Amino acid sequence: MVDLLGGAVVVSAFAAGAGTLGLMWYLRQYRETVSATWFIATLGVQALIAFAYGLGLLVFDPALRAHAEAVVWVGLAWLGPLFLGFALSYTGRRDLFRSRRFRTLFAVPAVGSLLALTHPLHGLLWQEFRITPLFGLATVRYEIQPLGFAVAAIALAAAAVAVLLLVETIVAYGPLYRREAIAVAVSTLPPAAAFVVWLAGVGPWPELNLGVAMLVPHVLFDAYAFVGTHMFETNPTTQRAAARSALDDLDNPLFVVDADGRVVKRNDRAESLFDAETPPRQPIALDRLVGVDLATLLEAGEIEVDREGGRVFSVSYTPLTDSADTEVGGLVVLYDISTERRQNQQLDVLNRILRHNLRNELTVILGRAQLIESAATDSDLGSQAGTIRKAGERLRSISEKARDFSRVADREPRWVETDLASLVASVVHEAREAHPEAEVDVEVDVGAEESPSSVRVDPDLLSLALSNLVDNAIVHAVDEPTVRIRVSDLAASGREREIESGPEGGNDPERGGIRIAVSDDNPEIEAAELAPIRSGDETDLQHGSGIGLWIVKWCVTALRGELRFEYDGGNVVVIELPPVEPTDGSR
Repeated sequence: MVDLLGGAVVVSAFAAGAGTLGLMWYLRQYRETVSATWFIATLGVQALIAFAYGLGLLVFDPALRAHAEAVVWVGLAWLGPLFLGFALSYTGRRDLFRSRRFRTLFAVPAVGSLLALTHPLHGLLWQEFRITPLFGLATVRYEIQPLGFAVAAIALAAAAVAVLLLVETIVAYGPLYRREAIAVAVSTLPPAAAFVVWLAGVGPWPELNLGVAMLVPHVLFDAYAFVGTHMFETNPTTQRAAARSALDDLDNPLFVVDADGRVVKRNDRAESLFDAETPPRQPIALDRLVGVDLATLLEAGEIEVDREGGRVFSVSYTPLTDSADTEVGGLVVLYDISTERRQNQQLDVLNRILRHNLRNELTVILGRAQLIESAATDSDLGSQAGTIRKAGERLRSISEKARDFSRVADREPRWVETDLASLVASVVHEAREAHPEAEVDVEVDVGAEESPSSVRVDPDLLSLALSNLVDNAIVHAVDEPTVRIRVSDLAASGREREIESGPEGGNDPERGGIRIAVSDDNPEIEAAELAPIRSGDETDLQHGSGIGLWIVKWCVTALRGELRFEYDGGNVVVIELPPVEPTDGSR
């Protein structure tokens, strides 16, 4: 007859088994998570141990009782390695549990299970198996053999290593995973201690394995970790990957987000800008902190913050992966672009005001200068008025060039099929209308016979560049202005240069593209004019006198081309444009 204490032991065993099955049912929602899969497997053998031992305590047939004990040993052999697999994957050490050493560890429970299930054939795990009833239960005693102690010791060692890994997580990652890791680590202590006592054969009831009864508090701690917290909704793998990235010390606001886009860590700068009234508990939905979710934030590419007088940040996102290259989250870094944005706004306003006012005031100045020049009876006064008029016209020309460039500067190039002959003819026509005294010659030798001058280019940018080159050559002519424009295939031009002077730098002549050379008979352009164009920067001691060549430089750069300045009895400005495939940004 089972007495009260015996009944309590049996009920505890079945309660532990039932509670374990309940946890397995709850965790099925996380079964796609690697660490949850390992823990579910651990719980499976734990339930096997609990039910096998509970049933065995009620079976007095020696053969059946021995088989029940064998099943308990099967569970004990597998429990430690499976728990270690969970700890490795949960803490982001998947490279270790994918290693050969870890796989080799599972040979121990495999061999132990085989020996336990074949116990009637040998005495390698235990000997002198006998039933010694206690509290009305079919408790047993037997002599554990060295091989049995080895199987048990390896299982305990694996479980101990797993606990240490979880403790390391507690120390390394602060409060985010502390409660979960503490609960799981502490849950192993009661059954492990009771099992060691039983294994050593000490205590008042050496025939009773109270480790199974101690699975009850173990299950309760696990239930708290899984049901009451976010143990498998996010895990330390995300932060481990973030730690490897060495970005925690950035002065820029930084968020570490998990695979669901929730914030699991913020640096001090992020906390100072966001979340002044939000509880510190993490993980936190990103939209609770910054006002938008991750997808919206990345699509916008920037965010405005009201604090600190109003700031504007650009958004950078870097995926975080574990050692198995599985994406486990990401780093969201905000870069302060407030100063650049404010400067751009100021420049836009100043640009519009200056262009508008400059145009209006120049109209007045030029009108009055022309009136004075035509009405002046004093030749000196007329000459002075003419000087004012010419200076005003040069200033108006600069303003018009800046206006023309601003129309195309703030957009991406439009790569379209363009007839170069027609484009150059249009540029030449405008130049001849503006400067009827100028002689402008054109030679276009591009492409195949069926489409002699069709190339993919942005016609607005190329027209603007050529117009400025032609205009620059005409207005700086000493005698009668003469301008020559030659358009040719880049490959053909390159072969000609190789024959004449050997290979030289620049674009590869074999890759295709076009070459446009604009030449004149003028004196060589001063080095002071070309130096800033070539260096790409103007300084107080090194600057040009106009904007025309800068516009040419900007247009050619936008067209992905190269600009060269040569001199051979006159200035030769060469534009080399690479080929653009239809799939490369065409629209």
